[in-house]
Amino acid sequence: MVGVDPTTMKKRKTLLKKLNSIVRKARVPKYINKSNKGPKTYTARQHVKCLLLRQKHKCTYEELVDDYLPYYFDNIPERSTLIKFANRLPVYLWNKILSASADDDCNLAAIDSTGISRTNASNYYLHRIDRDYPIKRHIKLSMMVNVEKRKFLSARIRAYPVHDIRDVRYLVKNFASIITIVMDKGYDDNQLHSFIRDKGIYTIIPVRKNCVRGCYRKEMRDYFDYGMYWQRNIVECLISCLKRKYGASVNSKNIRSQRSDLYCRMILYNVFLLMWIYFH
Repeated sequence: MVGVDPTTMKKRKTLLKKLNSIVRKARVPKYINKSNKGPKTYTARQHVKCLLLRQKHKCTYEELVDDYLPYYFDNIPERSTLIKFANRLPVYLWNKILSASADDDCNLAAIDSTGISRTNASNYYLHRIDRDYPIKRHIKLSMMVNVEKRKFLSARIRAYPVHDIRDVRYLVKNFASIITIVMDKGYDDNQLHSFIRDKGIYTIIPVRKNCVRGCYRKEMRDYFDYGMYWQRNIVECLISCLKRKYGASVNSKNIRSQRSDLYCRMILYNVFLLMWIYFH
């Protein structure tokens, strides 16, 4: 602690307070595995904050434990403990924390998906296996964002690419307090319209060429709101901001660890956006 700038310490305390409030709002349980009757030195809430701080400082687990965590906590968990916890934390809990970092209500939301690359092999390795082009390994990230306040509302991460429509129902169920959702032409499906309209949410999706079936698709064909649809580019902007701020790839090898890393990035983006609005 010696030689640390007081301004830096103040920023760290402010960040830790904000993370504490989000963890409390998401109602993260004190312990994940309550059936284990052994001694529990660290809580799940502290582990979640440690994983968020790792993405904030863009460091490895070793650097996090040795260089950064002593400025935030008195009792510091081991590197292996954090890695095991990142693999064990369930997806529904990550979605609750992500929703807690955003606002409760949303008037206009947008849904889109992107690819996040895993760490590619080195040029030396490609040369040794006689391969001229890089190895492409991508993670599919589908997300729903708040267009007005530029925040991530819910997300779904898959190890392998699938069609974009398959993730929409999951995204809407995890954050249902929405009035209108805009999506691009790839989500044009009358059953998807019907599912979202039954929840009291209005959908704006452009139809494909030669649309002749589906009552909601015909409605989009004849009475399409271009003024509302043009705001869909906000989700493209947030995808670009997320990749430029935290990188377009993940270093973790396991899909569960990769999922934890990506959720932490979206949560931190919401947190720092809220802090920027508060102080400016």
